[in-house]
Amino acid sequence: MDYGKVLGRAWEITWRWKSLWILGFLAGLGSGGSGNPSSTISSSNYDGYSQNLEQFGIGPWDSFADIQGFIAPILGIILLICCVFLILGIALWVVSVIARGGLIAGVQQVEDEGKTTFRSAWVAGRRKFWTLFGLGILAALPMIVVGLILVVLLAAGIAAGVGMMEVEEWLGISAIVITAIAGFGLLCCGLFIIGIILEQIRVYGERAAIIEDLGWIDAFKRGWQVLKENLAATIIFWILFAALGVVLFIITFVAMLGLAVPAFIGIALLEPQTWMIVPGVCFGLLFIIFIVVAKSVITTYISSSWTLAYREMTIVEPGELEAVNSV
Repeated sequence: MDYGKVLGRAWEITWRWKSLWILGFLAGLGSGGSGNPSSTISSSNYDGYSQNLEQFGIGPWDSFADIQGFIAPILGIILLICCVFLILGIALWVVSVIARGGLIAGVQQVEDEGKTTFRSAWVAGRRKFWTLFGLGILAALPMIVVGLILVVLLAAGIAAGVGMMEVEEWLGISAIVITAIAGFGLLCCGLFIIGIILEQIRVYGERAAIIEDLGWIDAFKRGWQVLKENLAATIIFWILFAALGVVLFIITFVAMLGLAVPAFIGIALLEPQTWMIVPGVCFGLLFIIFIVVAKSVITTYISSSWTLAYREMTIVEPGELEAVNSV
């Protein structure tokens, strides 16, 4: 595979068809020890609080009624806010799934038809929403199953260690510590590796669903097949994108530092004035806009690269097709 050709063509598509940036922005929308304060109040503390309240003519039951009347509406508002955020999160996730499909379809349309629009790409992504949804569920199930198995094994090992403590305390403690360290290590490392593999299967599977018009189960199988047959190329793309991410981070950090240092120097030399709020707000808005645009472009570019790479990996050339037919 000509990696330079794929990456160069992906940048050409990203830069020319800026309507895909909107889909890149929308696709990025779907990309996560608290203590109980009341547990620190013992019965003796409560008695002290009650005596202090009674000095002000407030009995314990009256204070409880007052607190209850105050907490009830607060809890209602918190519950309402949580429901709003939940609905908003689901809506953004649905939009991001459609946008991911639209990005794939947009690149496919450019390569096959020589053009694309936001509307045509969005419609193609929306048509395949349920396929992409099912594919995402399939990619998540192994992680959940493996995670549950590891947690059960970890709990069993700790329970066995607790049982050993009845015979030899040091032996039980050692078993619990070793099980905890090994279990959490396997849990983290295992889920990390499995997560990377499943994520890549999903990446290829989404392209199989859009480009080859497959169902969600067949797309998942196709994604696994493409990954197995092109493991080396996939690893190289991962390395290239990781290096690109480091370079972009350095460039962004240097650019923002170059803008922030003069601003901080000016604030330090000048006396604080109310008018300084205006340039501060403007600087913050420019920073947010820069981050949003940059993230949209990067998401579009990476998605386009994977789509073009998938085409290179799977599309049979005419000469190869004739050879297959002749056999």
